[in-house]
Amino acid sequence: MNGALLAAGAVKLFIGIGLGGLGVVLAWKLLSRLLGSDGASLEDNPAAGLLHGSALVSLGILVRQVLASLFDTLDVFLLRGDFVRTLPRVLVLGGVHIGLALGLGTTLLAFGVWLFNRLTPGIDEVAAVRAGKLGPALVLSGILVTLALLAAPGLEALLSGLIPYPQLPEGLGIPHS
Repeated sequence: MNGALLAAGAVKLFIGIGLGGLGVVLAWKLLSRLLGSDGASLEDNPAAGLLHGSALVSLGILVRQVLASLFDTLDVFLLRGDFVRTLPRVLVLGGVHIGLALGLGTTLLAFGVWLFNRLTPGIDEVAAVRAGKLGPALVLSGILVTLALLAAPGLEALLSGLIPYPQLPEGLGIPHS
């Protein structure tokens, strides 16, 4: 069983760093475009760096919830002894799940910034961040992280139909209906 646990840990590490990490970076680039900023401004603009950093943290929060569900699915397959046979299907479905979570999460975060900008007439926070003002960057950063924290469970529930959760094996202490 140690070999199977080692393999499961390696797969989870690959998924977390590979799919999750790559996906977060790609989604961050998309969010940067949606917000009208680019990586070149990060060297000279601490406000833009702060906003980009909070966008990365927010996307990580959104993906973490999805990864936890995927890892739980892998654990169930490991307990059932179906790990090797079902791994390719779970990886494909997990990749789709992560991609959709990042796409929807990026859209959600961009919409949240847009909505906040609309709710504060006379103040263009994104333009202020581009001008290097830290105050609006702190506010927008807080909004991004808060949106991610509040939306992560709902996003995971919305996407949970993509990864089939199998019937748990007997003896795990979970009542069967």
